[in-house]
Amino acid sequence: MKNHICLALTVAILFSALLLPVRADKTPALALTQTAQAEPGQDVTLILSLPSAQIAGGFMRFAYDASLFSLKSINLCVKSDALTLTYHHAGGNINILLDAAQNVQIDNALLSLTFTASEEAQPGTYPIICTVPDSASFYMLNDDGTTTPLHVGGCQGLLTLTAPALPTCPARYLACQETNPKDGKITVRLCALVEPDASLSRGTYGFVVAISDADGTRELTLGGSQITDQIDGGGKNYTAAELGGNIYTATLTVPDTGAAAITLTPYVRLDGQTLYAGTYTVYYQDGAYAGTSN
Repeated sequence: MKNHICLALTVAILFSALLLPVRADKTPALALTQTAQAEPGQDVTLILSLPSAQIAGGFMRFAYDASLFSLKSINLCVKSDALTLTYHHAGGNINILLDAAQNVQIDNALLSLTFTASEEAQPGTYPIICTVPDSASFYMLNDDGTTTPLHVGGCQGLLTLTAPALPTCPARYLACQETNPKDGKITVRLCALVEPDASLSRGTYGFVVAISDADGTRELTLGGSQITDQIDGGGKNYTAAELGGNIYTATLTVPDTGAAAITLTPYVRLDGQTLYAGTYTVYYQDGAYAGTSN
């Protein structure tokens, strides 16, 4: 008798479950990802993604800093003629509506949003917030014409701006030449080889030099337009043609005792712009050459 009662209860529970309305599983939240690095003044593109879901409609809002970013375009990433996109934006707010007469499969990328960053914006990260007003804002169509909410969650993304890369000077590498110590100091000649196609008739070449020794680190600038046709290296005169460039030289002195390092950054000032090359460091120990790094 007890077994019959248990069986009856089990059948009743299963039957009741079949009569309950079917509810779609919760869909993961939306996500915003920037596609590439951008600098102030450039375009920034974000992809709004929604992992594997079928939708027949959706509504969302975006908020961002309109004083630093201006909306350039919004486009669907989904290849479907059934899904349409309409949007309205004012200030730093965007309302986006998606609509379709049938369910459309979404696999991650849903929309692309492109903004133009102000040239006055500083490198850094700036929030952009996507909100979904309620649980029925995204929905799918059922066979009987009714809709099932998808419970999509909103998200926060970042508009990231990087510092502009330093332009480069057409100098390929640096060398040094030391002479005999004089008055307790050693004289070093600094040499930059400038690319052959660089116009030496335009611009001023030089070095930004940081010297580190027992007295600390100090910086000075050696500039001008002193060009030489050859340099002395290990008892041999190397010509500009042999070295593959034009040679600019300058001289300075370092102590003949203790450790010292000279870090050089060549530059050229041209048309109101300063172009820098990579750094090159020359090391000395007690007045003797001890190596280089770059």
